[in-house]
Amino acid sequence: MELKRILARDARAANEKAVAQFGPDVLIISSSQVNGLTELIVAVDLAPLTPEEAEPFIKTDFARAPSTAPAGKFDVLLGQTIDQNKRAARERQATQVAKPIVEVAAAKTAAPQKLKSSAKAASKAALDEGAQRDAQEHDSLRGREIVALVREELASLRREFKLGQQMAAWQGGMPLPAALSPLRDALNDAPIPVALRALLIDSIKDHDNLPDAMGALQRQLAHSVEQEKVATPLSGVHVLAGPSGAGKSLMVARLAQTAAQVHGSEQVMVISFQDQRAGAWNQTQLLSAQSGVDSFRATNAATLKLLLEEHEARTLILIDTAGVQMNERLAEIRAMNANAHCHAVIPADASAATLRRVFENTDNTWASLMLSKLDESSQPWALLQFLTEKTLSVSVASTGERTADLVLEVAMADLVQRALDNLDLPEPEAAPQAARDAALNALATSKLSQIAARFNPETTQA
Repeated sequence: MELKRILARDARAANEKAVAQFGPDVLIISSSQVNGLTELIVAVDLAPLTPEEAEPFIKTDFARAPSTAPAGKFDVLLGQTIDQNKRAARERQATQVAKPIVEVAAAKTAAPQKLKSSAKAASKAALDEGAQRDAQEHDSLRGREIVALVREELASLRREFKLGQQMAAWQGGMPLPAALSPLRDALNDAPIPVALRALLIDSIKDHDNLPDAMGALQRQLAHSVEQEKVATPLSGVHVLAGPSGAGKSLMVARLAQTAAQVHGSEQVMVISFQDQRAGAWNQTQLLSAQSGVDSFRATNAATLKLLLEEHEARTLILIDTAGVQMNERLAEIRAMNANAHCHAVIPADASAATLRRVFENTDNTWASLMLSKLDESSQPWALLQFLTEKTLSVSVASTGERTADLVLEVAMADLVQRALDNLDLPEPEAAPQAARDAALNALATSKLSQIAARFNPETTQA
């Protein structure tokens, strides 16, 4: 027998087609749907084969048939077909089972690498998220401090305005020579604190000309800001603090370069302590690399303590702090190292509110005052008044933007002269009126002598 396949649009059409092709005794083996058509598998009787024709068929298709079963029987053919289908199904099942096993083995082999990659990615994401969170917190703190500083500036302006009104009434009863009126107007127009302005005007009331009054102002200010000399911090542990934008990082780099020239770069180190500003750590690294000193970053007090203990043999350790939460950072440093010297870094043109904000905390003991941006300051009047009221001495100052622009010998007289030179005074006349009159008289006498000599030559010869 032989299996035949019949396709039709439905079961009825398929049965009619099978009967028409193979007769009414056709044996239907199976019926199923294939692509919307009805498929019939039928068994058909074959014509008897000759021994020569049946030999290859027996050797191939019916080699596994039982010896007791005739080769041409339908049940033998059906059994072998079912066996073949079972073997094919088992092979497919084995292949399908083996494939997941191979994939699982490959996954197990690649798992450590994937875990490492995922761990690295997770660690990087955590670091990025932490850095972003720290930057946002820093910006928030900086914003609140800016708002507080603006409020203090406005309050300071109100106080100055009220004192100015009171001082104007007092100065109205103090007559000044007419020659000093331009100087008095310039002092009133300059951003000088009211108390200092009153002191300056009082010091010029006994003079009747502008040069003498200017000399008196210079002597008065130089004497008021005179202070003891403080050595440059070149050994020990020193902390630099101050408002944001004061130039602390650049001052640290200048001190590190100066100390490296004295002790060697291997004896100097710089630590950036809790400065979360964008690019702050990169700036510290670049500035430290210029002088060849080591730079470290401490994101918390515990890390700073470990660094200080590990490098205590260094000759000079400079700690750069952030502008926000200055008092909190200084308190943490003092708690872990009582021998640390704190220095305030202030721009030369800082306002009275900024100075008050830095020095209002009496818990901070300052070793010295460091002035930055001397070349940019044109009206350092608030700083001059602060120096007249405080006993804090200036150790170093800086000008320009290079690390080599460090002033070790700071002369307060130069700061006073800078302030006086920027007063809005009228331009001095080319020559006094008396000198001009004398020159005109001399010229007239010379002309008369020439005319007399022309009409009386004998007098000229005599």
